[in-house]
Amino acid sequence: MENVKKAKKIIGVVVNVILWLFVVFAICVTVLAVSASANKKGVPTVGGKCYLSVESESMNAAKPSWVSADKPSGFKRGDLIIGEYIAGNASAINKIEKGDVVTFETSVGGKVIRNSHRVIDVGYKSDGVTVDYLKTQGDNNALADGDSVYTDKIIAVYTGKKIAGVGGALSFLSSQTGFGLCILLPLAIFFAYELVVFIMAIVKVKNEGKKVISAEDEEMIKRAAVEEYLRQKAEAEGAVNPSADSDASSINEPSNARRKVKHLNHK
Repeated sequence: MENVKKAKKIIGVVVNVILWLFVVFAICVTVLAVSASANKKGVPTVGGKCYLSVESESMNAAKPSWVSADKPSGFKRGDLIIGEYIAGNASAINKIEKGDVVTFETSVGGKVIRNSHRVIDVGYKSDGVTVDYLKTQGDNNALADGDSVYTDKIIAVYTGKKIAGVGGALSFLSSQTGFGLCILLPLAIFFAYELVVFIMAIVKVKNEGKKVISAEDEEMIKRAAVEEYLRQKAEAEGAVNPSADSDASSINEPSNARRKVKHLNHK
């Protein structure tokens, strides 16, 4: 019995740890989802870093030979890449160099999407310092992108840090369906479970001072009650019977007297 209680306690602790880890994860996803609406480019941003899901294989190739060693390599579909959010930051944009990988807005079929490609050329304004536009190309693409990327379209510069295979999951969790099914619903279940545990704990504390009666004790109490009832009933009957015995004794007294007289006459 003691081992069973110990096992249940360990299982309870493990379940609680897993649940709270999920809560932390859910909070992180929620923060990312909310942060996307807090900037004009609509990307998840925390602490100046943005987290972007890779949706194509255009950068899934070896780094071009002309790119310097300090520049990051590419990535593949489904990766989560971490960039420095520089939208609207003229100072940071002017530091972009050939070989950097930038995330920018572009239009495909009338739809605005985000793209992350390598900078193959930088166009400056007349002062030779202020960036005017960028020329980009995917490492896995044979041709450069057709449109120049102007500074108002630049979102982030890739830091070289990525998490493989997480980008797709983050994209799904950021959608209304994914967020509802994988975050809101489990959180609701979790808090309902914790509420039940809390109520049970309160009830347990209230009942700690009360004696718990086992099935054997309950049966013993019933037996004692029955015995007490029978005893009282017997005493009540005993209180009635003595008067009846006394009456019977009085009736028999004349007969006894006649027997005594007869005995004397016989003598």
